[in-house]
Amino acid sequence: MTQTPLVKRPILQMDLLNNYIAITSEDIADDPNALDSVDNLTQIALSDELKQKFLEMIGNFWHTEDDQFEFFTYYTDGAYYCQRKRQKYDFQRNSTFWSDYAFTGANDEQSKRVYEIAIAVFNVQQRIKVKTAVEKIEKIEKEYTFFEKKYLKRKREKKLLLASTDWRVLPDVLDSYEGEKDRWIAWRAKIREIAVPNPENFNTGLEFAKSLYEMVYPVDPDIYLEKYPNGMMDDGITPAPEYMDPNDENQWVNYDDDASKDFVDDRIINALIYARQRDNSRVVVRREIRDIIKIMEVEKIYPDFDSSQFVTSEEMGN
Repeated sequence: MTQTPLVKRPILQMDLLNNYIAITSEDIADDPNALDSVDNLTQIALSDELKQKFLEMIGNFWHTEDDQFEFFTYYTDGAYYCQRKRQKYDFQRNSTFWSDYAFTGANDEQSKRVYEIAIAVFNVQQRIKVKTAVEKIEKIEKEYTFFEKKYLKRKREKKLLLASTDWRVLPDVLDSYEGEKDRWIAWRAKIREIAVPNPENFNTGLEFAKSLYEMVYPVDPDIYLEKYPNGMMDDGITPAPEYMDPNDENQWVNYDDDASKDFVDDRIINALIYARQRDNSRVVVRREIRDIIKIMEVEKIYPDFDSSQFVTSEEMGN
C-alpha cells in the first residue's frame, strides 16, 4: 500500500526586516490536503516593543549585535529556515559590511523553541491589536455621534424644559414670593428665544462644536434662589445680581453632553460591542505558549495588558 508523502508546509514566518509575524491555524497545519502556500498564513504587524521582547526571549544563540536574526520560517515537519546577517571585514577596502546568510546551527529542540516563542508573541500582538481597535472604535463613536446627538439633544432640551415647567405659569398657581411667576415667565421666554445652532450652517465641525459649547441656558428661578438666598450674596449684606443678569456667570449653564444616548448609530455600537467581547474573551493556547507569555511579562511593556486572558483548554474547562 502506497502512503501519501507528508507535504512540507510553512506554518510560521517571523520577519524582523519588515516587522511582521505570520502563522497558520492548527487545522490547516494538520491537514495533509492543504496547499503548500504562504496564503494559508495569517499576518500581523509586529510592534518594536514586542520585537525586542522576542529577541530577548530567543537569546544570544540566535541573535547578537554582531550576528543578527532577520527571518525565520518553521515547517510542518519541524524543519526551519533562518536568515541572519553578520559583520565581515573587507581587507582589500579596509572596511566592514553586513552579509546575509542561512543559519543552520540549531537542533530540532532549539528551532521549535523559537517557533513557540514566536507563536506566543503573535498571540500577544493580536490581543494588543484588538485592544487598540476598541480604543479607535470608541473614538470614532464619540466623533461620529457627537454632532447629530448634540444638535438633536439641544432641540429636545428646550421642549423638555418648557414642558416640565408649564404648571409654573398656570393661573391657579400662587406665588410663594412676590414676583415668582414673573420670573418663570421671563425664564421660559428666554428658553424659547435661544436658537439651537444647526450643523449645516457651519463650515467645519469644529466651528459647530464651538457654537454648541458657547450655547448656554439661564438657571431657573428656584436655582437662582439656591445660589442667592433672599436675593443676597454669601455675606448676607450685598444684594445679588438681578435675575438673568447676562453678566453673572453663575446664572448661565451648559447642559451635560453625555446626558443622552438616544441617537448613537447602531452600527458603531454593534462594532464596539463586538470588539469589547473579543477584548474581554479568553484565548485558548497550548500550555507551553501560555507559559512563555507569562515569562514575557508583557504588562511591563503594556500596563493594561492582561496575561491571564491566555488559558489552556484544561483551564477553560474548569
